[in-house]
Amino acid sequence: MDRQEKLFELFNEQIVGGCVVLVKGNQNFIYTYGKRSLIKNIPVEEDTIFRIASISKVIIDMAVLKLVEDKLIDLDEDISNILGFKVRNPRYLDIPITPRMLMMHTSSITNGLNDENREIGYNGVNGHHYFVSLEDLLVNKVSIYYTDQTFSEFAPGEKYIYSNFGFGILACLIEKRTNQLFTEYVEKHFLKPLNIDASFKANKIKSQDKISDTFLSFNTNRTAQSFIEGSYPDFSLGNNFRGPAGGLFISMPDLSKIMVALMNEGKYQDVQLLDKTTVDTLLTMNFLPSQMVEDKQVSIIGHPGNAYGVT
Repeated sequence: MDRQEKLFELFNEQIVGGCVVLVKGNQNFIYTYGKRSLIKNIPVEEDTIFRIASISKVIIDMAVLKLVEDKLIDLDEDISNILGFKVRNPRYLDIPITPRMLMMHTSSITNGLNDENREIGYNGVNGHHYFVSLEDLLVNKVSIYYTDQTFSEFAPGEKYIYSNFGFGILACLIEKRTNQLFTEYVEKHFLKPLNIDASFKANKIKSQDKISDTFLSFNTNRTAQSFIEGSYPDFSLGNNFRGPAGGLFISMPDLSKIMVALMNEGKYQDVQLLDKTTVDTLLTMNFLPSQMVEDKQVSIIGHPGNAYGVT
């Protein structure tokens, strides 16, 4: 059984469609499976663009560390100094929250309420397109959007708690220190140099006809058109916390360019995205969850990212 058949055996009856890129030395092996749209009966192709959910966080980390390279951010500085207002877990007023804590999911900042039907906290306002300031979510206790549940009972730096909001805050830090939108910074320093058609806003993708519909339990859940029409507007700098944590749209061959750069001391072909020491720092700031696919007896290591029926 060849490599493609082995992969298909793993995926068969579990996915609607997918694309796999394997890299070995200077060789790329690209395999596609199934449909990218059940609505239009279109197969997955090599240039199909997927919303990659929380794998997007890798790009946010790279952007933060690029600013560390440029001496615009210190991983251990108080984020209050960057945002322009004092951010503290109300239970631990003397402990600063740092970019490193946000990157490592140890900041004590959570996603807020689990009830997304109540429009307070990060979970409550995420997905909505009206303006909410970051300050209102983090410190303004009289705001209708504020909740104490944004902060955990643990001290900053004490406990790992996965936080999408934390990565939205990192995007805001990038905006404040660069004086440009997070999406524009990423495009300038990572996407354009690699000639990648990708974006955290589906309406900025050039080949919008290549964006995959997404599926939940093999039923249409979100369409490519809904993603395009639902792109967030650009809010004032430092307030674009919705979208970055899981919103990157990119093809798998283009995503593999990022992977190769991280495997190759920050360089893809003749493009140096990050210094070697920066990549070394990034690769030490990780966690490796795993899961066993029982009926296939295959162990999958790493963080998959999940959203809107996509893994």
